[in-house]
Amino acid sequence: MATTFTQEDQFVGKQILIDSDRLVFNGRDDSVFSSKNLFLFKTDGEFHVNGKSNMFLNSPTVYIGPIENGQDVNIPAVRSRELKLILGDLIGALEMFSSIQYPNTSGLSGPNPAVNLGLSQTILKDLAKVRSRLDDMDSKKVFIK
Repeated sequence: MATTFTQEDQFVGKQILIDSDRLVFNGRDDSVFSSKNLFLFKTDGEFHVNGKSNMFLNSPTVYIGPIENGQDVNIPAVRSRELKLILGDLIGALEMFSSIQYPNTSGLSGPNPAVNLGLSQTILKDLAKVRSRLDDMDSKKVFIK
């Protein structure tokens, strides 16, 4: 259940409002900002998170992208490990189908055996290319658990 945000000028209750041209918080060792319900960063400009090491987002669900016209238009991220297994199974099934349909024997059959065999060999080469590139879909910078 999403927590609703109340604008600063509409909030009734205890709050601290700092209005300044610039705020700098510098923790010499570390900094902790915490909230029980909603924690919001809001800007009319750019938002940057800079680090010299790794960045971790620890949450059961992460949404990246805007909400447009009140609709959540986010597209689920692909888990490449599972996608590679599914694509590998699909490629294997197509290769098996091709080897059964067009066996490597001299006795070709069917309405256009020479044409069909040529197409089959082209499809098998294309499937081999796709299989060889399955690892290319892995991001080197973004990891989803």
